[in-house]
Amino acid sequence: MSSQLITRVVSKGILVAVLCAGPAAAEPFRAKIADKYPAKQKQGDLIVAVKAFVSNSDQESAFGKLRPYKYGVTPLLLVASNTGTNTYSLENLKVRLVIPGYEGIDPVSVEDLATINPSGHQPTRRGVPGIPGLGGKRVKKGPLNRPEIERNQLRAPIIAPKSTANGFMYYLTGNEQSLSGASAYITGIYDITNGRELFYFEIPLGKVR
Repeated sequence: MSSQLITRVVSKGILVAVLCAGPAAAEPFRAKIADKYPAKQKQGDLIVAVKAFVSNSDQESAFGKLRPYKYGVTPLLLVASNTGTNTYSLENLKVRLVIPGYEGIDPVSVEDLATINPSGHQPTRRGVPGIPGLGGKRVKKGPLNRPEIERNQLRAPIIAPKSTANGFMYYLTGNEQSLSGASAYITGIYDITNGRELFYFEIPLGKVR
């Protein structure tokens, strides 16, 4: 086989491999360390930051073409950076989204998000605006039944020394509810090294959009 033919075959093989890779080759979302976000709080050597992803640019950076906020879901990024030598556990972590004038909202599971039917309607309850799809018939595979949602959820149960854990929690807020003045109320972070639970974090989200 001539050298020119070999070059053409190899080139075609590379092109096919690139085309087959498709969207799977996209870069995964990478959060910054907690100290780089404006909405943050520090206790000892642990810095915790939060950021609501509701703007198109923020959502695109994490979820590509998917827009969770369009369906009434606010993705809240939580970043916890351990700058010291102790080890922290997030096994009992609880993060409530507190909006002025409303009760605190707990996150919804990825499994529940997968069944949201955006053509349905949920009446207002618990002081929270109605969320399309939660009051009507659930579906087997809704628009949020996507790998991006599951891939980006917060998973890390342990924050080792000199490391950062990050991921999203998802809240049913509606897409017309103002998040002005909202805050994240965070409990259940445990210092494994000294055997004590940290005091709660209450972090204002600041400007959202």
